[in-house]
Amino acid sequence: MKRIVLTGCVLLTGITQAQVKKTQLKPTSEKKWINPVKLTKEERSRPYMDEVLKTRDTLTPEEAERRRKNIAVGNPFKKYGYYPKIATLSKGKYLEFHDMDTVVNIGSIKYNKKTKEITEFREIDLSDPDAQPYLDTAGRWFSPDPLSEEYSSWSPYNMVMNNPISNIDPDGRQVFTDFKLLQDGTVTRVDPNDGSEKRNDDRLFATDKKGNVTNTAPVIVDKAKPNDGSIISSLATDYGLAEPRYPKGINFGRTTNPTDAANVFMFAAKNSDVEWGLEAFQVGKGVSYTVFTGHDDDSTPPNFFNQSPSKSLFNIHSHKDVNGPSPINGQTNGDYGISRGGDNYYYRTTGKTDYPSHYLYYAPSKGKSNLWMYHWRNKDIYKKDLGTSTINLKNLGK
Repeated sequence: MKRIVLTGCVLLTGITQAQVKKTQLKPTSEKKWINPVKLTKEERSRPYMDEVLKTRDTLTPEEAERRRKNIAVGNPFKKYGYYPKIATLSKGKYLEFHDMDTVVNIGSIKYNKKTKEITEFREIDLSDPDAQPYLDTAGRWFSPDPLSEEYSSWSPYNMVMNNPISNIDPDGRQVFTDFKLLQDGTVTRVDPNDGSEKRNDDRLFATDKKGNVTNTAPVIVDKAKPNDGSIISSLATDYGLAEPRYPKGINFGRTTNPTDAANVFMFAAKNSDVEWGLEAFQVGKGVSYTVFTGHDDDSTPPNFFNQSPSKSLFNIHSHKDVNGPSPINGQTNGDYGISRGGDNYYYRTTGKTDYPSHYLYYAPSKGKSNLWMYHWRNKDIYKKDLGTSTINLKNLGK
């Protein structure tokens, strides 16, 4: 009898362990973006096509091949069958290599690089002070800006606000000011030619379903200098952060200014159709705020909390249609289950029980907004209507 009982216990333990192993989720690796242009297997395998397919531009097979050739032309080892990685700013959209002609101008001669012969001597009339002294392209940029075609109407001094005496452009990055918020949470420039880059602030405008700017008052973030960045310009920047759950990517902006963070978060939640998140982190003696979205109408990405749970003070996420935390139902544990999972992760990584606070901001397109506090600790589910339609981040914390 004892042997039968012992055998049964061993079998039961084995089955239980097998079930536990089956329920463990395998870690998923981040899926890299690949442009969905329709190409044959042979076309995709061509040298440098993988670099072209990193772009999020809409491509045709012909355009993809043109861009691939623009990159490949910079490979000096092609005749040896060697294809090293080639740096490109535009991923082949523009030709970024100079002096690719067979016949080149060197001083007053023309030289054929393939035959290694001089093809022409140019006579220079030194008595004519207005004559071009050497070649007809002298005075042009030796290496053209690969983005120059997109801003052909701009002044060459636009990079320094048309004032090269007083201003400088140390890093060459674009200067943006006026932005618009699309319904899917995308933040983009209103008009590259509107001259708003001369302003000492960044403005974010609301749009309608067609992407047209509405008469809703914009949210404004002041800057010390026109060419400074802001939380708004950061939201418009593609940092390449994405995962399968959020195929449109994850956009975020950071600031240490609690007023700017709250205003941008509330404006974005109110004037788009997706959920937004805000995480507050203790950084030294100060607080850093991250505003973000995964362009999804049902969730926000946990990436920022997971990166640094020990420094998390509190988090907020928005709802468009549900005034309060998502309830527990027969299928999920709603927002309470997510907050509980976050608290458990915080305890496992820090060993502390001073959990970050969880807030929900109800932000309907029309009507009054509402701020809630909630959690699920031990056996108790807790929620509280804080009775305010605005957010003062200084009043929130653990």
